[in-house]
Amino acid sequence: MAKYRSAGNTVVKVTDSGGTLRDLSSYVDTVTGLGKEVDALDVTSFADTAEKIIAGIEKSQEWTLSGHFDDTATTGPDAVLAPLVGTAGSLEFYPIGTTSGRRKISGSFLCTRYTVSGEVKGRIEYECLFKLNGTITVGTA
Repeated sequence: MAKYRSAGNTVVKVTDSGGTLRDLSSYVDTVTGLGKEVDALDVTSFADTAEKIIAGIEKSQEWTLSGHFDDTATTGPDAVLAPLVGTAGSLEFYPIGTTSGRRKISGSFLCTRYTVSGEVKGRIEYECLFKLNGTITVGTA
């Protein structure tokens, strides 16, 4: 079981505006928490002596990709992510690599924001915000 960052093994793939799955791993520094989450629905009745809950529908999570900005590569983050705002696409996230049997998280997402920022003596960075569209699949490569 992996307990630490796996330098160089994490893989992030996003579909571009033309529907081609692009590997952005070398441009990504951070992927915020990504996995399954459901609402807890209260089904407590007057006859119960304690609260009772059941699993509700899957939540539409938000998550971000961020890293160093690159506008020269046709397959880099600016070329792939900037045109996605307002469109749905798919994502594949492999936290510890694409070797057979490793964890794979994938799904369809709506891109809601793409921003670029920088500071004096700092690097130029991008951040892209996505919202889950449907269900997320947590499986293996």
